[in-house]
Amino acid sequence: MKLFQFLGLAAVLVHVNALAPTDEPRDCDPPQSGYLPNHNIAPSLLANYTKKWTMKYNVNEQFYATPLVYTPKGSTQELVITVSIQNIVRVIDGLTGALVMSRALDAPYLSSDSNCNDGKTVGITGTPIIDTDSEILYFFTKGYFNGLAGPQGVSNGSYKMWALNLPSLTIIPQFPVLIQGPASNDPSRYFIGGEILQRPGLAMIGNSIIAGFGGHCDSMNYTGILLSVSKTPGAGVVDMMAMEAAPGLPADLNLLAGKGGKAGIWQSGMGIAADTTKNRVFFVTGNGDGPGANNGPNGPPASGKIPVSTLEQAIVNIGVDPVTGLFTQQDYFSPINYQKLNAGDKDMSSSGLTLLDPVTFSGGGVNRVAVAGSKAGVVYVVDADNLGGFKMGPGNTDAVLQEMTFTGAHFYSGIGSYPLEGGFIYLCTTGGHLQAWKLTPDAQGRPNFAFAAQTSITLGCRGTPTITSQNGAPGTAIVWMHDSTHGLVAFNAVPSGTTLTQITIPGSGGLGKFHRPAFGNNHVYVTSSNKIIAIGGAAQ
Repeated sequence: MKLFQFLGLAAVLVHVNALAPTDEPRDCDPPQSGYLPNHNIAPSLLANYTKKWTMKYNVNEQFYATPLVYTPKGSTQELVITVSIQNIVRVIDGLTGALVMSRALDAPYLSSDSNCNDGKTVGITGTPIIDTDSEILYFFTKGYFNGLAGPQGVSNGSYKMWALNLPSLTIIPQFPVLIQGPASNDPSRYFIGGEILQRPGLAMIGNSIIAGFGGHCDSMNYTGILLSVSKTPGAGVVDMMAMEAAPGLPADLNLLAGKGGKAGIWQSGMGIAADTTKNRVFFVTGNGDGPGANNGPNGPPASGKIPVSTLEQAIVNIGVDPVTGLFTQQDYFSPINYQKLNAGDKDMSSSGLTLLDPVTFSGGGVNRVAVAGSKAGVVYVVDADNLGGFKMGPGNTDAVLQEMTFTGAHFYSGIGSYPLEGGFIYLCTTGGHLQAWKLTPDAQGRPNFAFAAQTSITLGCRGTPTITSQNGAPGTAIVWMHDSTHGLVAFNAVPSGTTLTQITIPGSGGLGKFHRPAFGNNHVYVTSSNKIIAIGGAAQ
């Protein structure tokens, strides 16, 4: 490991203030609602936006994780934290782009070891999280057990969870934690780092960091994993839940067969949704092998409140003990056609799950709403407290609040939301228009949505809509896209007629897929291949 310091910070920081209110210490907000009212951004300010800086790194570098924005306690210096596929962590001055600190960790895993064409190396691919109380950065690296360069083969691939002090990037004692061992719900499901990928942004419940794992290019015999690692030094992994387990799915121990598991958690990079008020996380799983415990469309109805051994093509609610970090399967929803989705590679996990604001988006006995898209072009609106199980609706149909079908379309992005001015959600199918759907309760007063408006231009739509406002003031909401085709784009979040009006901002050029923009104090940070770009105005 190598540690480089470029621009010194104060040797001693006085720990008196909380982090700046405009910081972004995780992928968006904990419930993944997509609404961020805390960044001093309003449409009227965008006219003065300029491209502040662009930092370009070596040709093999890429940024799969969304940058984080962080202000050290006792300081006013806005910092941007980036992690890369080369297992390099960088601390960047948000105002100038100057490198403050950099640390290279274990050598990254080589993509060629998995016959996967996703860049030369696969190091850090999931968005990290900062514990703002301790100022510790947590993330997972992919490499090899011995920490040395490859090729070393799939069986020697490994994952480690790191904990670094900010902004110094010094390693917390007794970290990193090597991730290995069998799943707690099925000893035959063993964590093999070489065959899986940690893609979704991390969540935090109490004393635990929560991570989701799916397939590395969907090859080999992977099984989706939900992982809980303690923040306490030396405690290590506290729970590991396989999404496909016995008795619903018999063991297939052939590492390279590509069978015997699946139900990966990848979510196009979108973070695991955390409901910290009830100590639970929500996520979406992908394709499974075979009909699983629910026996496909001919299986009987099954309550989501009764644990099931195979959580394929499912919206899942897992309770997390805030002290021990142990998991409890609490609820799930799986559509009646999940086996058909399996056969067509139409995994639901191409979109993460959005927990909506419980004040605006509630009614008719529904206290909180969850929304998720899918590769099949269907958006599911469900009751977060009663997800729906399998075939629990009238006449053995899907027990959902609403299904919105976009025939022939696909979602490789999550759903955004704005809880003010009537309440809206925002969605975008690949290559389509960004759309706004307005809260329109059904006859029972339960949250439903009706089409309201869309953009005049089509977008790549492989990033999740994110909405800002100026400290929650009505009339200031902007919906942003980190777009592979048009770059960073912004629109007024409240429609004008049936149009989402575009707001002119400096061009960024095409950006990386499966990202959100990251926001600071009237600043926006985006990534493109091996570049980090800052766009914005004067700090407010």
